[in-house]
Amino acid sequence: MVRSVRWVVAVAAVVAAFGLCLWLARSVSFGWMPQGEADRWVVATAFATVVAGSVGVATGWWAGREGPPAPESRGRRVTQRAKVSDRGQAAQVGGNQNAPGGRATTGHDSGGVVEQDAEASGDARITQVGGDQNTTGQGS
Repeated sequence: MVRSVRWVVAVAAVVAAFGLCLWLARSVSFGWMPQGEADRWVVATAFATVVAGSVGVATGWWAGREGPPAPESRGRRVTQRAKVSDRGQAAQVGGNQNAPGGRATTGHDSGGVVEQDAEASGDARITQVGGDQNTTGQGS
């Protein structure tokens, strides 16, 4: 739900809670309520204020919290792990490999996160690229 709509709902809930509690305290006769009209209004208003304040705290927290970021601003997350030994080879590319032109699909330029973990032993070889890789010799 949009943040501004959540605030409208929160304010409406507080107003409704205050009105309902004020009406309830004035219309229902309790034995412990004061006898004077002015005193009854004071007690009813205090009761309605406390309940509306409690509703305001809860709905204010709900309305003020941040929602998840928009999908287009989240970026992409890539996690890669490799373990090679002897004469093995591993290539880890976080974006596109040999893709002609276009925008970066991950890495620093697009706001993405790339995690690469590699372990090699013997004559093993590992190539790691955090974004796009063009090995065809075309482009930049």
